[in-house]
Amino acid sequence: MAGTGKAKFDQEAALKSILGADRQSALEQETTGQPVAASAKNKNRVQRSYFIDRDLDKALRKMGLEEEKKLTEVVNEILRIGLQKYL
Repeated sequence: MAGTGKAKFDQEAALKSILGADRQSALEQETTGQPVAASAKNKNRVQRSYFIDRDLDKALRKMGLEEEKKLTEVVNEILRIGLQKYL
C-alpha cells in the first residue's frame, strides 16, 4: 500500500535515541548474555519484591528515619540478624 502517508514507528531506533547508540538496554544485555552494569556499591545486591504487612512497613520506615538510614540498609540489617544461622 504505497502512498498511505503513515510512517512506520521504529521502536529500536527510538530506544537507541533515548539510550544513546553506543549503549544497550538491560533487556538486550540480558538476552545476549552480557551482565547489566552495576555500580561498585551494588554489585553484590539483587533486587527483589516481597509483600510485607503494613505494620511492618511502617515500623521499618520509622526505624530508618530514627536511625537516619536508607530503607535498604534497615531491611538488610534486620535480615542479617534474623538469618544469622543461615549465613
